[in-house]
Amino acid sequence: MVEIELDNKPITVPDNFTLADVVEDAEFPYRGTTIAIIKGVAESREATAEYIVSTTKGDIGIELSAYQDVWRDAQPKIADSGIRWVGREALAFGPFKTTVVPSHRDHEYTRWDVLLGTGGYDSSHTYLILSKQMHTAVHGAPADGGVIGRVVSGRGVVDSLTTGDSITGVTPVERWETVINKIVTSDLSTKIEPGMRIFTHSVIELSSDTPYGAEHFLAAAEDNKLAFSTISHSFASKESLQGEECIFERKEPRMAGVVSVRASGAGVGRVYISKLDKTSSPSHSVVGMVTRGMELIQLVEKDQEIALDINPVRIMLLGKTLKAAEEELATRGITMRRYGEVEDNDMVVQQTPETTIQIVGAGEVTVRGVSEKNLIKIKLYDDIAPTTIGFFRHALGLLKSPVGVLPVFAAYEGTRLFKVPEVKKEIMPENMPSDKVSAGEIGVTNQAAKYAQMIGVKLTDDTRYGPSGEKFAYTNIIGKVVDLEKLDKIGDGDVVYVTEV
Repeated sequence: MVEIELDNKPITVPDNFTLADVVEDAEFPYRGTTIAIIKGVAESREATAEYIVSTTKGDIGIELSAYQDVWRDAQPKIADSGIRWVGREALAFGPFKTTVVPSHRDHEYTRWDVLLGTGGYDSSHTYLILSKQMHTAVHGAPADGGVIGRVVSGRGVVDSLTTGDSITGVTPVERWETVINKIVTSDLSTKIEPGMRIFTHSVIELSSDTPYGAEHFLAAAEDNKLAFSTISHSFASKESLQGEECIFERKEPRMAGVVSVRASGAGVGRVYISKLDKTSSPSHSVVGMVTRGMELIQLVEKDQEIALDINPVRIMLLGKTLKAAEEELATRGITMRRYGEVEDNDMVVQQTPETTIQIVGAGEVTVRGVSEKNLIKIKLYDDIAPTTIGFFRHALGLLKSPVGVLPVFAAYEGTRLFKVPEVKKEIMPENMPSDKVSAGEIGVTNQAAKYAQMIGVKLTDDTRYGPSGEKFAYTNIIGKVVDLEKLDKIGDGDVVYVTEV
């Protein structure tokens, strides 16, 4: 018999077992995703070039890239410095003595540069300067500009500092470098060996205080699976919802295992799981925590899909029949109220409250039903019109929901035009028709025409104009309507609901 560990629980299995045998009877059903196996671990302490500068307003993380010997010599004095001056472009701590050689040259500095400058071009009056925006200045810095590193965390703290604040300590960041004998695989024929620690999934608890951020994460973790777009030593992230807005709800330190959503700035909508402890950020809304199986997230590689056990399980009723939605909710003790069209076979196109956290908290939800004839099925051409389809899914809400809303703008001569709220995104020419537009094809007017972002569908073939009523050169073809006959009786002012097949 062989003693191993499966998802943090010790078990004993026969000598000839494979991974397939082990996961067959696992408490959490295996779903064909990536499994991490640790065969052995060795650890050593590793010094880094990162320092935490503690101030009277909070912690600032600085990663050094130059002048590290000067920094180390001056570190005790830096740790006892107050703010000398604060300006719109930069602020300075000091003074303290160093061996830098000042120059009279001006330099261009980018936002969050950290540099050493001097007062009166005297190195005995050196200052630690943090750049708050791009600017050009003579800071009495060395001839190369004196940039020693970057602010990597606590940028909100930098913006809050004023005269009278000071540094209360400088601490080097050390990491335990873990050397792991590991296997990351979905090959179930892998032979089991004594002492293996096997991780098939990760458990995530979402915060009841962040209903919208939690829902954003649930949409990103479609079917309770997640494949990371970016893997670094400090975080893993998924970018499938980048560009989708998510309100800021909760500010917390981003400890290892914290799940957060970027609520502002570059990469808004991106989902993160922290792998190292970091300070809080005004751009990252904390929405949950990995409570078990963090090892899988630490070891998984880019684009490898992992299974998640998320609490609470997402409640997304859109696209289901009212009967199926009601049966699903009954298993969770949640009451459903119907309005609109309310027959069992009618389709859910709206749920109130919108988010899982709110529905679970209230113990009830109201859904709007429409007849199945008002739910249009579409197929999109992801391989030949990806950019325009990205606009289309964003505009209709299809990135977070299985059902999108499409208001009818005009109906005439075998053409149906739809107008969505304007999206701040250019639609460049992509997959334009050449000879003919077939009945049912979906077109979007590109930036070459005056009325860009208009969406249209032709009910009949056309050799002159695209689905949105424009010439072929102004039209991007993105997909087709599967059940075209449903558009026959759609008129001005109606609302169409669409779902992808």
